Amino acid sequence: MRLEEIAKLLDGLGHPLRLRIVALLAEEGRPMYLNEIARSLGVSRGLAKIHLKKLEKAGIVKSRLVIDEERGKALRFYELLPFELHVSPESIRGWLDGE
Repeated sequence: MRLEEIAKLLDGLGHPLRLRIVALLAEEGRPMYLNEIARSLGVSRGLAKIHLKKLEKAGIVKSRLVIDEERGKALRFYELLPFELHVSPESIRGWLDGE
């Protein structure tokens, strides 16, 4: 992994609510609708959306739009992407050495 990719991943995970979102998606093990995520975490839809966008930009989640023809609206679902990160002073030194 390149240093820029690691920094992007760490930035994406750098907020308690984003960590809670990752934990929720990991626990559920399935894509979840935006409102479902917000309700589960007790936050507003807008706040959840802001943090989900940050996670998506970091490559931690991906989203897809699903058209619900019965209700006549589009639903955005978010899915956790696989990643693994081990952080220690030694690993950071190794990342910098590999730059």
